[in-house]
Amino acid sequence: MHIRNKLVSTTAMGLGLALMAMPMNAQTVEDTTLLGRVILGYADDGTPITAGENSTGLDSEDLAAQGGGSSVDTILRQQTSVYTQLDPSNPGVAVNIRGFEGSGRVAMSVDGVPQNYRFTGHAGMGFSYFDENLLAGVEISRGAQTTAGGTGIAGSVDFRTLSATDVVDGTGFGGVSRFSYGENGENFSRMVGVGYVDDTFEALAAFSLNNEENYTDGSGEEVANTWEDTESGLLKFAYHLDGAQSLSFSAMRYQSTFAANSYEQDLTNDIYTLGYDLDTADGIWDLDVNAYVGTTATEYTSYAGTSAWGGSYVGRQMETNTVGFDVTNINEATLGNWDLVSINGLEFSRDELNGASSGVNPNQGTATRAAIFSENILTQGDWEVTAGLRALQYGQEGTTDSGDIDIDFSGVDPKLTIAYQVNDWFQPYATASRATRMPTAQETMLGGNAHGSMAFIGNPELEPEVSTGYEIGFNVERFGLFTDEDQLSGRVNYYNMDVENYILASYPSTFTNSFGETGYAFVNVDGTSQTSGLEVELNYMVGAFDFGLSYTKNDSDMPTQVSGLGSVQFLPEQTASLRVAAHLMDDALTVGGQYHYVSGGKYASTYSTTVSETNEGYELVDLFAEYQVSDAFSVNTKVTNVFDTTYVPWLSSGASGEGRNVYLGGEIKF
Repeated sequence: MHIRNKLVSTTAMGLGLALMAMPMNAQTVEDTTLLGRVILGYADDGTPITAGENSTGLDSEDLAAQGGGSSVDTILRQQTSVYTQLDPSNPGVAVNIRGFEGSGRVAMSVDGVPQNYRFTGHAGMGFSYFDENLLAGVEISRGAQTTAGGTGIAGSVDFRTLSATDVVDGTGFGGVSRFSYGENGENFSRMVGVGYVDDTFEALAAFSLNNEENYTDGSGEEVANTWEDTESGLLKFAYHLDGAQSLSFSAMRYQSTFAANSYEQDLTNDIYTLGYDLDTADGIWDLDVNAYVGTTATEYTSYAGTSAWGGSYVGRQMETNTVGFDVTNINEATLGNWDLVSINGLEFSRDELNGASSGVNPNQGTATRAAIFSENILTQGDWEVTAGLRALQYGQEGTTDSGDIDIDFSGVDPKLTIAYQVNDWFQPYATASRATRMPTAQETMLGGNAHGSMAFIGNPELEPEVSTGYEIGFNVERFGLFTDEDQLSGRVNYYNMDVENYILASYPSTFTNSFGETGYAFVNVDGTSQTSGLEVELNYMVGAFDFGLSYTKNDSDMPTQVSGLGSVQFLPEQTASLRVAAHLMDDALTVGGQYHYVSGGKYASTYSTTVSETNEGYELVDLFAEYQVSDAFSVNTKVTNVFDTTYVPWLSSGASGEGRNVYLGGEIKF
């Protein structure tokens, strides 16, 4: 993991400082780079920018560091306070951060495009769909975020796809081909990408196929409906108008057939983006403009369940169309004795729902989100102050069985971080923040009937969830800890979040809405719901060895989400992941292992609001190896769940996890 990569997001001096910064003397910040969203390096005095931003950047090397065969779900579950709502029948990814998941509590995006496809059922309240073979990086941000994409209350995750520079070494033509085969489930995955790069033009074309059969668990039992067939394509172009300006375009097509929610489904996710960048290299203009269109659509094609009365939802269609844009500029200035990096911009997006026979899910309606934001990083000597402000506007319109919905809301969310560089390796910090999560159309426009007599109704008077919290911790980067050549880096922190108006299903009590109808609905919880936790993320390198530790201790007093109208959201009380790798033969050979511990914790049964405790946890061990045969060819292997443990993954649909699997893969560059 590259701990130095921090996804920018800060707090509360905001808009005023932004205006003050423009006419001041420009001052360059070293190693400032852009990758999808805004990512900053270190200032020239060595102070990390956005010291209190709790972020993890995973690039293509991190994603491939375990010898292949690791899904994005698995990799995310190994990060501090990050989990996924795992449904092995569904290829989508639903990210949980700090015990918050679904309905936009974690803002998910692909190449910066919001992923707002959601449905209400016995699973996560929203998934993001992308091809893991075409993935180049993942940016995770925990806690409140005041820049572009800051619509969640627990954090955000952006999945970045390949670009031409990821497959071309230097300039000219180049390409990459990867394959992976796993014997448990006979999953066969392969991709090929070709690109061209010169001083003026960049182009990429990539294609991927993935076929999986049902896997067996640690007891040798086949787990039904864990097969999938997925194919994807990706096109990207960039044209550099001159040394300061460039245009970009991308198109992604994802198509998958799978069986989830008792039905075989055909799902597609189409994303188109258009971008403009301006970097005058004088500290005044570093402008990033993006426009996008995205459509996620699914159709239930046949019944895959076992009930004699099932199959009535064949033909169900659900579709979410998203259009929007965002504008971000970074400028650098001096304010007296303070150096300032100011990040300012605005964003707008609109979701439109369509569908047929969608059951309790709305199939018509729109939701709009707009925000103006400013985030400002001030440094003077050993001090660093990061202040941001996000002014937001939200609207929702639609028609339900109960009546018409028309919602408008506006608010302001601040965030403030103060950090001090005690010495050249130790930097404590403290952060205070506020974040707002608007109700989704699936919550306000719930309707229809399910399971015969269960009536569901909308709630146009839902209030937004508001989280106020703090985080205290320290960043560490120590060279020469035990030897002259070792290095320890990472972060240790404690967080606390208080959430007002937390939204969950009224079940088992019914609710009477403002239309006078009575049924089950999403409602606000009275008072304040609280969660807190300890997060440890450390990396240690010495000689040919590197070690990575991720540890989370979670303490939640949140009421449970109702399994059946979404999914239970509690994290395990404790999780720990330890990775050890050795780089041998002049780094041509890498061998290592990954240990993952999951404790018990809080849970609730289907259609129950009673929170129970379990002491049952599980431990998993993986082994991996990679050999660089030549500059152009490498092979890898991995054994997952080495001891063939039988277990049910935490935060899952209830299906047993995959038993031992042996993967063999390779990569060819040309």
